[in-house]
Amino acid sequence: MRDPDRSNEELLEEIEKLEARKEDAENDSEFGEINEEISEIKDQLIEQNIGLVKSIAGDFTHSGLDFEDLRQAGYIGLLNAVENYDLNEGAKFSTYASHLIKGEIRHHVRDEQPSVHIPQWVKRLNKKIKKAEERIYQETGEFPTIEEISEELNIEEEGVREVLKARDSMTYVSIDRERRESDPRPEYIDYEKIRSKHQEDLPLEFKVRIADAIEKLTEVQQQVVKGLFYEEQTQEEVGEDIGTSQRQVSRIKSRVLDQLKDQLEESGVEPGDGSD
Repeated sequence: MRDPDRSNEELLEEIEKLEARKEDAENDSEFGEINEEISEIKDQLIEQNIGLVKSIAGDFTHSGLDFEDLRQAGYIGLLNAVENYDLNEGAKFSTYASHLIKGEIRHHVRDEQPSVHIPQWVKRLNKKIKKAEERIYQETGEFPTIEEISEELNIEEEGVREVLKARDSMTYVSIDRERRESDPRPEYIDYEKIRSKHQEDLPLEFKVRIADAIEKLTEVQQQVVKGLFYEEQTQEEVGEDIGTSQRQVSRIKSRVLDQLKDQLEESGVEPGDGSD
């Protein structure tokens, strides 16, 4: 039964006791009842801290983003706090929750209005990870681990962690906990660690190098690559799109291929690698 007068720490202590009781549950029915009690207490903990989310979200309205979107991002941070908080650490729950709420909102703001350059291929990989997180959670009702994400997307576990460095905080709890324990303040992405977990025709490490090399091209060069190789346009059609002749598109294409070849060789990727 809910007691509106209980503090955050009192609720968390009760959750800890119930978690310990689960280990001694004699049958599935008792185990399920304990889980229901835990869920109810967590719901109460979330409800009585919604005001904290709103308050922190209000501090980010200067970003120009919709308040409701900021609040929803902060709510994810609160969920993370409820699942990750450790009474033995000594910090007040509100302090810990504020940190995760701010982190999640900052991630949302940076995603919408990036203040630092994040390569497009990193953003695309992060979106794939987020979709995999949501899919696994919907299917199992459990927060996915790094290992589960790794298997789902065929990316080495250390590679998943590297991609997640582009995010201030993780969307789901298990990933957030593992990332903070192993590398709480990462400063750069190590491309060498982003590799396919299992063999495939074109390994992820090569896709990453190619994507990174393409992003170093000029805007016009990128338009030519996109038109010819991704949208299967003719050189004449690409020329019409960018306002130049078919002959000039052909020249740009030749220069781009030479440039990409040089960049890939410098990064250790030889043309033809991964084709076996």
